[in-house]
Amino acid sequence: MDTVERYLEVFEGLRRRKRWSTDTNVLRFAALTLAATGKADPGADLERTAKVLADEAGGFSPLSSSMRHAVAAIVIRRGLDPAATVRRTRKTLSAFKEFKLARSGANPLLAALILVLDADGRTPSGDTVARLKAIIDRWEEDHWFLTGVDDYPMAAMHATRNISVEQLGVEVEEIYQLLRTAKFSTGEQLQLVSHLLVFSDQGPREAARRFEQIARNLKAAKQRVWQSHYDEVALLVLSGGRADEVVPRVVEYRDRLRAVKPKPTADIAFSIAAGCVLAEEAERMMGLEGAAAAANPRAVQAIIEAQQAAMIACIAATTVVATSAST
Repeated sequence: MDTVERYLEVFEGLRRRKRWSTDTNVLRFAALTLAATGKADPGADLERTAKVLADEAGGFSPLSSSMRHAVAAIVIRRGLDPAATVRRTRKTLSAFKEFKLARSGANPLLAALILVLDADGRTPSGDTVARLKAIIDRWEEDHWFLTGVDDYPMAAMHATRNISVEQLGVEVEEIYQLLRTAKFSTGEQLQLVSHLLVFSDQGPREAARRFEQIARNLKAAKQRVWQSHYDEVALLVLSGGRADEVVPRVVEYRDRLRAVKPKPTADIAFSIAAGCVLAEEAERMMGLEGAAAAANPRAVQAIIEAQQAAMIACIAATTVVATSAST
């Protein structure tokens, strides 16, 4: 069974158990995380785990929204206790106050969760939270008008890396400016790309060059590359595969996903297809030897999880806005 078949099997299992109030697109992204568990039926306890998260977090928490399904999928994949995970995430959010970091909303919660996950389910140290704050402050030096709570999750991912805050800031800005020179649209999406591409071990210039090449190949394959697609292009760069190999694969996967009912939108199919390619490359790296090879899959896993959780948080926010507008 290949990655797409496995994904579709997990998604169908989730859809069969779907409650009327659960957005199907939420389950699409949760399935991408669950497909990597290797379990025969990983979605069997998704609703149960999601309920524990919501009950433990309380009615005013983002975990009471559809975001709980993304977090539940991550908790199941990591084999963590959901109630304990919520308590430690809440404790981490409390520590944000000391560093004058925002604590309300989906993005601060997701950032706190990422820190807890990196600590293998334990409460992260105060030094780690301080480093998250230092990274945000450094990014604000270059882009005060773009940097905000939306950048907390990526800052949390970098807060756990062994790289100086100054070097991280320099490399992120170099990538941003290289892509700006290459005529990619500036703004929050390009900033997100710079935060993602800096995970590449090939250096800023090569990462930016590969981003250009993959975007060019996608356009040649009749796949739109709008600003909203920039993060998927970045994921394809992080897969490590050659542009002439990953682009045909992601287009094939997109089309296969679009051929199955209920049919996803072209944008969602492309996003999931990019996640499938990245998951395949992470699995391939697991078979390599050496400390660097062992570290990469962990980073890739965290990226996939964070991206899917962010997508679901966005879906949940859009649903709330639409519901409010109709009342």
